[in-house]
Amino acid sequence: MSDNAYGLVAEVMKKLVAIAPIHCKFFVTHLAEAVRNLTSSAMDELRTFSEAMKALLSTTSSDGAAILRVLQALSSLVTSLAEKENDGITPALSEVWGINSALEPLWHELSSCISKIEAYSESVSESITPSRTSVSKPSSVMPPLPAGSQNILPYIESFFVFCEKLHPAQPNASTVTSVPVISDVEDASTSGTRQKTSGPATKLDEKHAAFAKFSETHRKLLNAFIRQNPGLLEKSFSLMLKTPRFIDFDNKRSHFRSKIKHQHDHHHSPLRISVRRAYVLEDSYNQLRMRSTQDLKGRLTVHFQGEEGIDAGGLTREWYQLLSRVIFDRGALLFTTVGNDSTFQPNPNSVYQTEHLSYFKFVGRVVSSSYKCS
Repeated sequence: MSDNAYGLVAEVMKKLVAIAPIHCKFFVTHLAEAVRNLTSSAMDELRTFSEAMKALLSTTSSDGAAILRVLQALSSLVTSLAEKENDGITPALSEVWGINSALEPLWHELSSCISKIEAYSESVSESITPSRTSVSKPSSVMPPLPAGSQNILPYIESFFVFCEKLHPAQPNASTVTSVPVISDVEDASTSGTRQKTSGPATKLDEKHAAFAKFSETHRKLLNAFIRQNPGLLEKSFSLMLKTPRFIDFDNKRSHFRSKIKHQHDHHHSPLRISVRRAYVLEDSYNQLRMRSTQDLKGRLTVHFQGEEGIDAGGLTREWYQLLSRVIFDRGALLFTTVGNDSTFQPNPNSVYQTEHLSYFKFVGRVVSSSYKCS
C-alpha cells in the first residue's frame, strides 16, 4: 500500500472515531497489535544490516516502512483523542502506552545498527583518504552515508514519531526525571568508568530523555541524513527543531534559508512596476511609495516603458543601478558628498525638493529591498 493510501486510511479512522468514539479502542487495539507483530521481524532485519553492511545494498526495508506507517496512524488517532474528553478514551490510550515495552528492544537494536554503520563509514573514509593530506574534516562531521543507508531511515523516523506522539510520558504528564545536560549523556555502549563532564541538571520528561540520548549518540548520522534530504526537518525529524543543539550549523543555515525562500516565494504576490528611463525616480516613487511593507516583500519585476523584454532578474538589477545614480545625483537635491566624495549625507538643500521627507523614506525602502534581493 502506498504512503498516500495509508494517509487516507488514517484520515478515515480519525473521522470514524470523531463520529463514533466507541470505535476508538477497536482501531487502537488492532494498530498496537500490528506493531507488536512487526517488531520481531524488524529486529531480525536490523541484525542482518548490522552483521553485514552489504545487506544494506541488497535489501529494501519493508518492516521499517510498515512500522512507520502504523505508528503514524496511531499518532494521528492519539492526537485527535487527546483533544477530547470521553470515557472510552482512557482504555484506548492505555493500549497505546502498552506498546512501549514491545518497542524498547527495537530501539536498542536500531541504536546498535546505527553505531555499526557509523563505524563502517568512518573506516571506509579513512581507507580512501590519502595519508599525505594535511587537511582533516571536523570530527563532528560524518563522511558521506554508505550506500543503502536509506534502509534504516524508516526506523529512525518511527523512533521520532514514537518519542513525539506515542511515548507514555506525554507533555502534560506530571512525571519528570532529572537527567544530565546533553553533553553529559553517555552512549549505552560506553563503560561506566568513563569520566563525565560536570554540569547542571535539567528537567526532562522520560520521552525527551530518550530522544536526547539517541540524538546525542547518533548526531553524526542524523545530520548526514538531513544534509542529504533537508526536508526531513520539516517532517519526521521535526522534533529536532525543538532541540536545535543537535543540528549542525550548516543544516541550521540551510533550513533557515529555505524558510526565508518559502516565505518569499509563496506568501507574497509578485510586485510589478512600469517606469520610464528618463523619469525612473519619479515613476518609481509614485508606484512604490504607497505600497505596504508586505507588498514590498514580494518579488519585484520591472518593465521599462517602450521596450520589449521579460524581467528574469536582469531588468530589476538595471533598474536598481539607474535609480541609485539618480538618487545620489546632485541634481536630485537629496544627498551630497563629503570628504573624498565616497560618503553621502542628506543634502541641506533638500528642503527645496517637493515632498523631500517622503522621498527620503522611499530611498530607505529601496535600499532595504535591494539588500533583500541581493
